[in-house]
Amino acid sequence: FGTELENHVEGFFTRLGSMLELDKSSLASLQSYASDLSGWIGFVAALVIGPVQPHSFALKHGIDALTIEVHVPTTSVGASAIHPHYADFSRCIEHLLRSISNLHERLHHSVAQYTMPSPSKFVSHGEYIYPAILVSLPMVVRAASLALRDMTSFQFVFVGTVVGTVLLASCVNAYTVFTSGRSVIRVMMMVVAWVVHRSIPQSRQEIETGVDFDTKNECRKSLRFVACLIGLYLHVPLLLANYSLGFPSAVFWTPLLAIFVSSGRLAAMCSKNTVLKTIMAIAKILLLVAISPSTILPSNISPQYALILYTPLQLLLTALWLV
Repeated sequence: FGTELENHVEGFFTRLGSMLELDKSSLASLQSYASDLSGWIGFVAALVIGPVQPHSFALKHGIDALTIEVHVPTTSVGASAIHPHYADFSRCIEHLLRSISNLHERLHHSVAQYTMPSPSKFVSHGEYIYPAILVSLPMVVRAASLALRDMTSFQFVFVGTVVGTVLLASCVNAYTVFTSGRSVIRVMMMVVAWVVHRSIPQSRQEIETGVDFDTKNECRKSLRFVACLIGLYLHVPLLLANYSLGFPSAVFWTPLLAIFVSSGRLAAMCSKNTVLKTIMAIAKILLLVAISPSTILPSNISPQYALILYTPLQLLLTALWLV
């Protein structure tokens, strides 16, 4: 998959350069960028989807390092002296292991967490963290705008009920996956939708002003605020620990949580038009089914990611789109 993706990206930029009729220097720069970009995408895809490296099985069990003891022949000069050839070989092996050791990164803050656009180039974590911040920024902006400007009254009971249901449904889904190997995410989506429908309080009229208070819209804003915060809380540690998985996940979830959520104005339009309301409801249901973990996620992706991050956000998005 990663190799095919590399070829598609590089082919696209090659065709783009031919269409734009660039000069030789510009075309060479574009091809170099295309090669680095396709190599980076392949590197990320290989880490996320596979093939799995042998040491990854040890990392899953919290084994960060192994101690290897080797007995080598000694010289005749002294009982404890090691032959220079064996010493040089051992030193090279030690330096090689240190350069690829994640434990060395944690203890000594060296550049061991990186992505590789090509075999001769690498991008360190001090450089690739800025795109991750920019990608996650819309969730920060949306949460701040909801808290400081848009929300009139935070609906604690409604949000607490929905978030509690999402957590419980995520735990039930994880339990069924670990015990029977089957996901019940779609059943949990229906449960969350039913809880959302039953938990929305009725709109009321303000006594002082005589204006109708749109409780449903306030519930939508309150839940959207919490969903953006949860999305940030789940993605920040993932971006710091596994950028190859965290960056595509942030690119996928940020628009869904911060941008592509129906506003109060659109909901009011749908409520007045039965046909538009039906079309929107069908479109939301089809999209939610299309992006469910069992449909969109590769089978060999990390199960911890699917159960701990993807499933709760999927259920929160279900609640958001059905409020």
